[in-house]
Amino acid sequence: MKKVLFGLILWLSLTVQAQSDYAKFDLNLQLSTNLNNQQLHPALNLQGEWHLNTRWSLLYNYSLGAIQTTTYYAHAPMSLFAVGPVTRFLAQNSFTFGDFFGALGIGLLTALIPEGLAYHYPLAYRWDLSAHANPLGLAYVFDNNFSFNQSIRYDATAGLKLTYYTPVGLHANVHVQTRYTAGYGLYPNAGFGLGYSFGHRNLGE
Repeated sequence: MKKVLFGLILWLSLTVQAQSDYAKFDLNLQLSTNLNNQQLHPALNLQGEWHLNTRWSLLYNYSLGAIQTTTYYAHAPMSLFAVGPVTRFLAQNSFTFGDFFGALGIGLLTALIPEGLAYHYPLAYRWDLSAHANPLGLAYVFDNNFSFNQSIRYDATAGLKLTYYTPVGLHANVHVQTRYTAGYGLYPNAGFGLGYSFGHRNLGE
């Protein structure tokens, strides 16, 4: 188990080093609205975007919002929901105390599996247009009194985002997308965000 954990960490570190010329991590705080049943409902999203190169990035979304007047959701990538079951399964098949920590480490690494993927097209210097799809999302849906309609449902998005990068690392973006929540169907979502970019990215390529 320790050898597997060490191998995964080594592979991730080599991947990051191999992409060091382009690697950048964007952290975005987005405010948006869901349009469902001809009514607008607010949503707040924290998005992590890990750029593999100038064209492709991996997406992670964590959000709170409303689908209907008294129906709310907490969204996260499927990989976060899988940390507990993966750790439990590996721990139950371990035979030593050391293997337990290996199982916990691999379980936590499960959270690194992205929710979605984006393709980027540079419109102009510092302007970036991206098309994204987030097929690996889940939402915990609950009522305003937490006693009815509590369930975990499939929750996915796809759309476009326009981002402007400033010279000091700050950036601003607007997005439009379609959201699908199991049991509630398809509905549009749009909003804007502010964030910060960590690392270097050559916007001219």
